Amino acid sequence: MFALKTNKYLEQDEFDILHVHLPFAANILININRELSSRMVYTAHIGEEHKQVSALYREGPSMELKILVTGGSDFIGHHLTKYLLNRGHQVFNVDIASNKADERVDIRKFEKLKEVFELLKPDVVVHLAATASIPQCEEDVNLCFETNVRGTLNVAMMCHKLGCKLVFASSSAVYGEPLKVPMPVTHPLNPVNVYGLTELLGERIVQYYSPSYVIFRIFNVYGPECYRSYVIPDIIRKILAGYNPILLHGTGEEFRDFIYIEDVLEAFRIAIETPITGVFNLGSGKAYRIRDIATMICDIMGMQGVELKFEGRKRLGDFTMSWADISEGNGLPNWAPRFDIKTGLKVTIDWHLKSA
Repeated sequence: MFALKTNKYLEQDEFDILHVHLPFAANILININRELSSRMVYTAHIGEEHKQVSALYREGPSMELKILVTGGSDFIGHHLTKYLLNRGHQVFNVDIASNKADERVDIRKFEKLKEVFELLKPDVVVHLAATASIPQCEEDVNLCFETNVRGTLNVAMMCHKLGCKLVFASSSAVYGEPLKVPMPVTHPLNPVNVYGLTELLGERIVQYYSPSYVIFRIFNVYGPECYRSYVIPDIIRKILAGYNPILLHGTGEEFRDFIYIEDVLEAFRIAIETPITGVFNLGSGKAYRIRDIATMICDIMGMQGVELKFEGRKRLGDFTMSWADISEGNGLPNWAPRFDIKTGLKVTIDWHLKSA
């Protein structure tokens, strides 16, 4: 039988933590604690500001919903399932990468997915499962299409059949190279990589099949407990491991819109718990050069002497600029990011240090 997650039985996920050189971690921890003591930011033990920001974790909804999350074992999904459980909802996860056998459902297999839907009869489905690595999608087009297109089709068809709301995690990659910045939701959709193409097809499938939907075009999400090789955790891990110089992909001149994970959770909360529908950008509304983000991380960690060395060439399928317009009509109504980049980076670095 398919297992129900409840906040009463919420288990701690086990992950492989990067082994680091402890002297580096100790020195950086001293520096980060100095930074944290000078400003109230998000940690479990510092300041009232985070208690206010994280009130959404503790405030219950007006009604309990039955929510199915696809891809609930990955970075965003892991945070979202915990967050929704803490709000009093019933939450179910299906993820081919789950370490729990009863959750290990492949969204590409329609009949098995259909069994799950008919058993659970969810009120809302949050569709996060995807092959989201741009290089991997370029190298294995079939896998990308099978997961991101066929998988989304299967999910959307079942939402149509059962009449449940679908919250779809699309990507800013659907825009491609910007013709205008920041990019509004009305920006032409001209993806420059296979991943962006499959996400655009996924959007069209959701719009065609789903009786009620929210589509989030998500920009670059960061925060604690991210084990993917994204640029921010990649830099932090390499500093902790004592690398110098630090080798990084791309040219360093690429611009990205980074949004902190708790701001993403709040947007999903609104999409799940309110009747709102539509297509929205989900970003911070600010863009930063990758080289400047790397320098900022080094400064926060007190490692100004570290040399940053970029490959010097654009990666296959990559784009130079990504910047969300979250003004009225583009961003989610009644939502705004609460974490600035420096606060989010300090929290993320602090988590890495404690995990080390």
